[in-house]
Amino acid sequence: MSLRQFLALAMLLITLPAAAAQPKGEQLLFAKPEGWHEVFSEIEENLTTNEYVPEGQTGDDWKEMVTVQIVLGMSEADPNALLARIAHHLAEGCPGFSSQPIELGGVGEEYPTLAVMMMCPKNPESGKGDFILVRGIAGKESFYILQKAWRVAPFDVDDDPPVALEDRKFWLGYLAYLTVCDPALDNCPQNVELEE
Repeated sequence: MSLRQFLALAMLLITLPAAAAQPKGEQLLFAKPEGWHEVFSEIEENLTTNEYVPEGQTGDDWKEMVTVQIVLGMSEADPNALLARIAHHLAEGCPGFSSQPIELGGVGEEYPTLAVMMMCPKNPESGKGDFILVRGIAGKESFYILQKAWRVAPFDVDDDPPVALEDRKFWLGYLAYLTVCDPALDNCPQNVELEE
């Protein structure tokens, strides 16, 4: 799998169905950030990837990116194991790579979840540093990977993170806000219009 697939949310709620063939099944409740636009969308086998950047940035020349990936049909997966595989893959292509789990408060327990901070001090492909917050959600039908990435100047992982604490808190709150629901399980918010 390529780095783009791994690195690959207006606050109006929209939904992304876990599978187009399941119109009323499990769905990711996703809010695209105001002033952001989609720059990449792909379905490759059982993996869907959507990438968003702020207006004025592109898919090739970005400083901030939100990526939503859905591994279709991967039911009740272990978030620890999957995010460890992602970290291992990224570490292979980034000397000095570091990752650590992050506590997410206020997240429901119906769907197992894990958040991880991943840092690549100098990405060999871009020559810049990558600072990434990743949240994995194990749905009952699919596995969801939500990422907020910053492309920054190269940094030392032993120093303070290259992204301000206020920004990290905001985006962790954002990632924690996104959720999975299934109308058949009656666990979707009543004020959200779901895809039919």
